[in-house]
Formats: sequence, structure tokens, C-alpha cells
Amino acid sequence: MEPLDLVCRDYVQKNEPVDFAKLAGYFTLDILIQIAFGQALGFLAKNEDLYDYHKSSTAFYPIMELGSNHPTVLAIMNSRAMEGAAPKPTNKLGFGAITGVAHKAIAERFGPDAKKVQDMLGSFVNHGLIQQECEVESLLQILAGADSTATALRTTFLYILTSPPTYSKLRGEMSLAIEAGKVNHPTISNSQAQDLPYLQACIKEGLRMFMPLQGLAGRVSPYPDSATIDRVFIPPGTEVGMSTFAMNHRKDFYGPDADTFYPERWIENDAETVRRYERINKFIFGGRKIELLGQGDCADGIGKSYL
Repeated sequence: MEPLDLVCRDYVQKNEPVDFAKLAGYFTLDILIQIAFGQALGFLAKNEDLYDYHKSSTAFYPIMELGSNHPTVLAIMNSRAMEGAAPKPTNKLGFGAITGVAHKAIAERFGPDAKKVQDMLGSFVNHGLIQQECEVESLLQILAGADSTATALRTTFLYILTSPPTYSKLRGEMSLAIEAGKVNHPTISNSQAQDLPYLQACIKEGLRMFMPLQGLAGRVSPYPDSATIDRVFIPPGTEVGMSTFAMNHRKDFYGPDADTFYPERWIENDAETVRRYERINKFIFGGRKIELLGQGDCADGIGKSYL
């Protein structure tokens, strides 16, 4: 079901307020599961938290965040003592239930009567992954992508809707593109969206203001090489972390209005400045490697801030 159809059916016609945060979570889950297995589960169509997935995962995320940033907590979570607490495909609720759905879909791609479908799972199979590897990769895709993507949608929409000038300017850009026949309506393609500069600026600025992943973004210095960044020696095998929130709110990078939602900064500045913005912005999803932060980057402060 298209999100707009759901909004009209369950909210506009009933004159009910929309909980966009909830719908964003349903939307990203349906999209990711459809990409992974070829068919959405129906969170949007039913407009409900199937298997209590959001309820259970919301309770688990603080523990997962601790585990991702504290090795001791992670070691406890991975210990034999915790095996009984892990989600199981036979569970009726939570991530275990989604795991059961995934395992069933994956099993249909193996064996003598295996299905051939052009989706992400089909790509895994075509590239030689065995059934167990497909289970791990597909579940990671859902677990890692659904909530972070929903968070990006929620916060970016919040910034846009609470900034009347931004909202008006973005609507104007979209209206002109529709009138000119440059985009499909009501759902445009990704390639068409890439050609809307103010929309892209809003997305980048929304991610800069409140990124969906707030962990330490650890990187391990590779063996056998060591590194010296801003006069700090980093032995091989050392994990280095950073705060993506602090990085993307630095006034020496973005100017005195670094704490202000201002998409125009991605359009009004010169190409070199925007290029520097984009380099920092890539840290949000872990898009850079520690070995790239050498002496050249230290000159403009990026190496220092990474430590």
C-alpha cells in the first residue's frame, strides 16, 4: 500500500491525527523486507505493529547501543549464558518472529524446487552465498536499516515542517518539477529526486542536524601499520572512535550557525566548501576509513576531530 493511500484511508477520512513517527517505522520495514525478500509483510496495509516488532525492538535498542560501544557488554551478550535469551525463529513476537518469516523465505530459494526472484536475496544466492549466510545477511539488512532509516525520515521531516521558509521553498521546487513533467506524481523515482537540488540539500542538512546512528563509529587501525594523527600515535589494532553528532555541529566547519537547520548552506557555498561538508557528512553512515585521515586531512582539522 502507498503511504498516501493509508493516510487518506485511516486519517483524512476519519479526521484523525497522524502519528508520522509510527508510520515511518512501518514504511521502512515494509520497504526493506520487500527489497530483501520480494514482498512486504504488510505493516502499512494493516497499519499495525505486526508481531509487536517495534515494541520489542524499541526495548532492545538501548542494550544493543551499549553492546556496540562497550566491549565488556558485547562480550556478555555473546556469551553462552545469553544464548537462551536470543530471538528464535519459532518466537511468535518480536525480532524472532521476523526471523522466522525470513528463514522461511530463504528456505524457498534453496533445494530442488528453489525459487528464482530478482531481489536482494536473489542477488545473494546468485553470488554464491549459502543458506546460512543468506539468513545472516538478510536479517542484518532489516535490523540495521529499518530503524536508522525511519529515524532519518522522522527527524528530517520534523526540521522541514518546523521551518516554514524551508517547507515553502521545498514545496515550490516540487511543484515546478511536477508542472514541468520532470518527476512522477505522487511517487517520484530516486534518479528524479537526485535532480531536485533543494530536496537533496534538505536531506543532507537533516542528516547533519540529527544523524540516525549515534554510536562511536569505531575504526581499528590496520595491521601492521601504525598512524600518527595530529601528533597522536595510534598503534596497530587500536580502535578509534568519534562523535558524529559533534563532528556535524562544529562551528569551525559549518560556521556560527552550525546548530541551525539551514539547507541553503549546501547550495549557496562554493564547490570546495560543499565538498568538505560532504566528506564530513559521510561519517554519519561510516562511509570513511581511518587510513584516509592522513596528514592532508589533519591540515583542515578532520584528523584531529576524528580522535
